[in-house]
Amino acid sequence: WHCTEGRRKRRWRQHVQSEGGMELQRLFRPGSPSSAQAPRPRLGCGDGSAAVGATDPDAERVHDDRRERRLQEHTEIWRRDLLPKYVAGTPPTRRMEKLWRQGLPPRVRETLWPMAIGNVLRITPELYDIHKEQALDARRQWAEASEASVQPSSKLMVTLSDQPMRSKTAGRRHERSTALIPFDLPRTFPTLAFFREGGPLHDDCKRILEAYTFFRPDVGYVQGMTYLVAVLLLYLGPYAAFVGMCNLLNAPTLLGLYRLEQSAVQCRATVFNQLCADQMPAVARVIDDAGLTPEMFLIEWFMTIYSKCLPIDVASVVWDLFLLDGEVVLYCTGLALLRLSAPLLLEGPGADLEACARILGKVSTCW
Repeated sequence: WHCTEGRRKRRWRQHVQSEGGMELQRLFRPGSPSSAQAPRPRLGCGDGSAAVGATDPDAERVHDDRRERRLQEHTEIWRRDLLPKYVAGTPPTRRMEKLWRQGLPPRVRETLWPMAIGNVLRITPELYDIHKEQALDARRQWAEASEASVQPSSKLMVTLSDQPMRSKTAGRRHERSTALIPFDLPRTFPTLAFFREGGPLHDDCKRILEAYTFFRPDVGYVQGMTYLVAVLLLYLGPYAAFVGMCNLLNAPTLLGLYRLEQSAVQCRATVFNQLCADQMPAVARVIDDAGLTPEMFLIEWFMTIYSKCLPIDVASVVWDLFLLDGEVVLYCTGLALLRLSAPLLLEGPGADLEACARILGKVSTCW
């Protein structure tokens, strides 16, 4: 971090601000009004969005100044009073939990997220370097094989189908899944441009994903992992992001989904379906009549911890709460998104499969 590039990346990460914590908390409380009923400026749905557009510049400036002051105050409280006394793996104090539920400041996430995730796998910097080198060597071998065995026009497919590089074990087949990473990275947070070719975090993200396929060849690379690594890299350094990813994917919440285990998928879909039917029976009926099953949208939400479908500031708050409360937050967030989408599902053209899928696929526009 003492190099110029390190300081530059650190400044870019500090542009990511924490918003939306109180909104998500209000949605998570049983019996509380949804944001569709009580829209908040900047994070509204329906009429709330129109209200934002009508806000005058002076009010916007006052709001931004107040938010910035609040962020600075919370950062100072965390760094001065709370973090020095916190021991990883122990329950937070009541004061700490209260502030945690409001959304962590970005500079606090740099310290608290690694502590909350932990490192039960005991991954060291040396182990990370070993797997990075293994991935780099494999990339060189694939490049040499492609030059020797195929025409330039078909180089893109060599890592998936070239005969000399066919692995002798199932694990090696998963390692070759890294060929998909360059295609997925540009689609990860495209509005940020951090992860495009030549972007400041592109190479780090690619190296972490490649190293993971050698760390866990039984899992390999699966679509959705780019979002996990990308969120971690917005707040953490490469080694800490690798440790965080490996330990997150080692937990039962995500591991079964990324290994595409039918029991893990079906269990979570059944639980969510029942929760939706209990709390929003009208919405549940519309979705069921349309033939839209939770597996069609929920699993992607869970696998990316909502970082793909929500704005990054709101998704970061979901991560804060997930690291505090665990898997229950994923269900609460899914129900909150259905509440936000309820007006469109119930009053709009949401009675058929295509319309329901389109509404839920654009759920981020409700924030």
